[in-house]
Amino acid sequence: MRTEQIAAVLLAAGASSRFGEEDKLMAEWRGKPVAVHALETIASMIFGELVAVVRPIDRAPVLHRRLERRGYNILVNDRQEDGISGSIIRAVEHVMPIRKCRGILICLADMPDVPQTHYNRICMAAKDVRSVVASTDGFSSSPPAFIGRKHFPELLALRGDQGARALLSRGMQIETMGASLRDIDTPDDLTERRPE
Repeated sequence: MRTEQIAAVLLAAGASSRFGEEDKLMAEWRGKPVAVHALETIASMIFGELVAVVRPIDRAPVLHRRLERRGYNILVNDRQEDGISGSIIRAVEHVMPIRKCRGILICLADMPDVPQTHYNRICMAAKDVRSVVASTDGFSSSPPAFIGRKHFPELLALRGDQGARALLSRGMQIETMGASLRDIDTPDDLTERRPE
Protein backbone atom coordinates (compact mmCIF):
# COMPACT_ATOMS: atom_id res chain seq x y z
CA MET A 1 0.00 0.00 0.00
CA ARG A 2 1.23 3.49 -0.76
CA THR A 3 2.23 5.52 2.29
CA GLU A 4 -0.09 8.32 1.11
CA GLN A 5 -3.00 6.03 2.04
CA ILE A 6 -1.72 5.47 5.57
CA ALA A 7 -1.76 7.55 8.75
CA ALA A 8 1.51 7.26 10.66
CA VAL A 9 0.80 7.25 14.40
CA LEU A 10 3.68 8.01 16.75
CA LEU A 11 2.96 6.90 20.32
CA ALA A 12 4.81 9.13 22.79
CA ALA A 13 2.58 9.42 25.87
CA GLY A 14 3.93 6.71 28.15
CA ALA A 15 4.86 7.30 31.78
CA SER A 16 8.44 5.98 31.33
CA SER A 17 8.29 4.68 34.91
CA ARG A 18 11.26 2.32 34.46
CA PHE A 19 13.48 5.17 33.28
CA GLY A 20 13.39 7.12 36.55
CA GLU A 21 12.91 10.86 36.98
CA GLU A 22 14.27 11.94 33.60
CA ASP A 23 12.03 11.99 30.52
CA LYS A 24 13.39 9.10 28.44
CA LEU A 25 12.05 10.56 25.20
CA MET A 26 14.25 13.63 25.74
CA ALA A 27 17.32 11.66 26.84
CA GLU A 28 20.19 11.99 24.37
CA TRP A 29 20.85 9.13 21.95
CA ARG A 30 23.41 9.63 19.18
CA GLY A 31 23.32 13.40 19.47
CA LYS A 32 19.52 13.86 19.55
CA PRO A 33 16.68 13.22 21.98
CA VAL A 34 15.43 9.62 21.73
CA ALA A 35 12.00 10.58 20.34
CA VAL A 36 13.41 12.90 17.69
CA HIS A 37 14.98 9.99 15.79
CA ALA A 38 11.60 8.33 15.18
CA LEU A 39 9.63 11.53 14.61
CA GLU A 40 12.10 12.79 11.99
CA THR A 41 12.36 9.45 10.18
CA ILE A 42 8.58 9.18 9.95
CA ALA A 43 8.12 12.84 8.94
CA SER A 44 10.64 12.39 6.11
CA MET A 45 8.21 9.95 4.45
CA ILE A 46 5.02 10.86 2.57
CA PHE A 47 2.15 9.68 4.75
CA GLY A 48 -1.49 10.65 4.29
CA GLU A 49 -1.54 11.92 7.87
CA LEU A 50 1.02 12.37 10.65
CA VAL A 51 -0.38 11.85 14.14
CA ALA A 52 1.43 11.92 17.48
CA VAL A 53 -0.14 10.98 20.81
CA VAL A 54 1.76 12.72 23.59
CA ARG A 55 1.59 13.79 27.20
CA PRO A 56 0.19 17.27 28.01
CA ILE A 57 2.33 20.18 26.80
CA ASP A 58 3.39 21.20 30.32
CA ARG A 59 5.01 17.75 30.72
CA ALA A 60 6.58 17.56 27.24
CA PRO A 61 6.99 21.11 25.85
CA VAL A 62 10.08 20.39 23.72
CA LEU A 63 8.50 17.33 22.14
CA HIS A 64 5.30 19.27 21.33
CA ARG A 65 7.37 21.98 19.58
CA ARG A 66 9.40 19.45 17.57
CA LEU A 67 6.26 17.62 16.47
CA GLU A 68 4.48 20.83 15.45
CA ARG A 69 7.48 21.90 13.38
CA ARG A 70 7.41 18.61 11.48
CA GLY A 71 3.68 18.81 10.71
CA TYR A 72 2.22 16.28 13.14
CA ASN A 73 -1.36 16.49 14.38
CA ILE A 74 -0.89 16.38 18.14
CA LEU A 75 -3.32 14.44 20.30
CA VAL A 76 -2.92 14.61 24.07
CA ASN A 77 -3.29 11.54 26.27
CA ASP A 78 -3.59 12.89 29.80
CA ARG A 79 -4.75 9.53 31.19
CA GLN A 80 -1.59 7.46 31.44
CA GLU A 81 -3.47 4.95 33.58
CA ASP A 82 -5.24 3.85 30.37
CA GLY A 83 -1.92 2.49 29.13
CA ILE A 84 -0.91 2.24 25.49
CA SER A 85 -4.46 1.27 24.51
CA GLY A 86 -5.69 4.75 25.48
CA SER A 87 -3.22 6.31 23.05
CA ILE A 88 -4.17 3.91 20.26
CA ILE A 89 -7.88 4.67 20.79
CA ARG A 90 -7.26 8.44 20.57
CA ALA A 91 -5.33 7.97 17.32
CA VAL A 92 -7.98 5.71 15.76
CA GLU A 93 -10.78 8.14 16.68
CA HIS A 94 -8.80 10.91 14.96
CA VAL A 95 -8.10 8.87 11.80
CA MET A 96 -11.54 7.25 11.34
CA PRO A 97 -13.16 10.27 9.60
CA ILE A 98 -10.21 10.61 7.20
CA ARG A 99 -11.45 8.38 4.39
CA LYS A 100 -8.21 8.47 2.37
CA CYS A 101 -6.42 6.67 5.25
CA ARG A 102 -6.87 2.95 4.71
CA GLY A 103 -5.06 2.08 7.92
CA ILE A 104 -2.55 3.22 10.50
CA LEU A 105 1.15 2.58 10.95
CA ILE A 106 1.76 2.37 14.70
CA CYS A 107 5.24 3.59 15.64
CA LEU A 108 6.84 3.97 19.06
CA ALA A 109 8.79 7.10 20.01
CA ASP A 110 11.14 5.09 22.23
CA MET A 111 12.37 3.00 19.27
CA PRO A 112 15.01 5.36 17.80
CA ASP A 113 16.77 2.88 15.51
CA VAL A 114 13.99 1.79 13.15
CA PRO A 115 15.20 2.70 9.65
CA GLN A 116 12.97 4.25 7.00
CA THR A 117 13.45 1.11 4.91
CA HIS A 118 11.71 -1.00 7.56
CA TYR A 119 8.74 1.39 7.80
CA ASN A 120 8.49 1.15 4.01
CA ARG A 121 8.59 -2.67 4.04
CA ILE A 122 5.70 -2.76 6.53
CA CYS A 123 3.62 -0.39 4.38
CA MET A 124 4.38 -2.23 1.13
CA ALA A 125 3.36 -5.55 2.70
CA ALA A 126 -0.08 -4.14 3.59
CA LYS A 127 -2.44 -5.07 0.76
CA ASP A 128 -5.77 -3.59 1.84
CA VAL A 129 -7.96 -2.45 4.75
CA ARG A 130 -8.00 -6.00 6.17
CA SER A 131 -4.22 -6.23 6.45
CA VAL A 132 -2.28 -6.52 9.69
CA VAL A 133 1.49 -6.39 9.30
CA ALA A 134 3.79 -6.50 12.34
CA SER A 135 7.53 -6.32 12.89
CA THR A 136 9.37 -9.27 14.35
CA ASP A 137 12.89 -10.04 15.48
CA GLY A 138 12.14 -13.69 14.82
CA PHE A 139 10.68 -14.23 18.29
CA SER A 140 7.80 -11.86 18.98
CA SER A 141 5.49 -9.45 17.15
CA SER A 142 5.84 -5.73 17.80
CA PRO A 143 5.45 -2.26 16.33
CA PRO A 144 6.09 -0.71 13.96
CA ALA A 145 2.94 -2.29 12.62
CA PHE A 146 0.27 -1.58 10.04
CA ILE A 147 -3.34 -2.16 11.02
CA GLY A 148 -6.01 -1.77 8.34
CA ARG A 149 -9.20 0.22 8.75
CA LYS A 150 -11.31 -2.96 8.99
CA HIS A 151 -9.73 -3.60 12.42
CA PHE A 152 -10.47 -0.13 13.86
CA PRO A 153 -13.48 -1.39 15.89
CA GLU A 154 -11.21 -3.98 17.53
CA LEU A 155 -8.65 -1.27 18.32
CA LEU A 156 -11.35 0.94 19.84
CA ALA A 157 -12.20 -1.90 22.24
CA LEU A 158 -8.62 -2.24 23.57
CA ARG A 159 -7.98 -1.85 27.30
CA GLY A 160 -4.83 -1.66 29.41
CA ASP A 161 -1.18 -1.77 28.50
CA GLN A 162 -1.12 -4.75 26.13
CA GLY A 163 -1.90 -2.60 23.13
CA ALA A 164 -2.72 -4.50 19.96
CA ARG A 165 -0.40 -7.43 20.72
CA ALA A 166 -3.03 -10.14 20.12
CA LEU A 167 -4.02 -8.62 16.78
CA LEU A 168 -0.38 -8.23 15.70
CA SER A 169 0.41 -11.85 16.50
CA ARG A 170 -2.26 -12.93 13.97
CA GLY A 171 -0.89 -10.71 11.19
CA MET A 172 1.87 -10.99 8.63
CA GLN A 173 5.34 -10.74 10.19
CA ILE A 174 8.15 -8.71 8.64
CA GLU A 175 11.47 -9.75 10.14
CA THR A 176 14.30 -7.34 10.77
CA MET A 177 17.39 -7.21 12.94
CA GLY A 178 16.55 -7.17 16.64
CA ALA A 179 18.76 -4.11 17.13
CA SER A 180 16.40 -2.06 14.95
CA LEU A 181 13.43 -2.97 17.16
CA ARG A 182 14.96 -2.47 20.59
CA ASP A 183 13.30 0.22 22.63
CA ILE A 184 14.65 2.48 25.33
CA ASP A 185 13.15 1.57 28.71
CA THR A 186 15.91 2.24 31.25
CA PRO A 187 19.01 4.47 31.38
CA ASP A 188 21.09 1.30 30.90
CA ASP A 189 19.55 0.90 27.45
CA LEU A 190 21.32 4.12 26.44
CA THR A 191 24.74 3.23 27.86
CA GLU A 192 24.80 -0.39 26.69
CA ARG A 193 24.08 0.59 23.10
CA ARG A 194 26.27 3.65 22.81
CA PRO A 195 28.37 3.38 19.64
CA GLU A 196 32.12 2.78 20.05
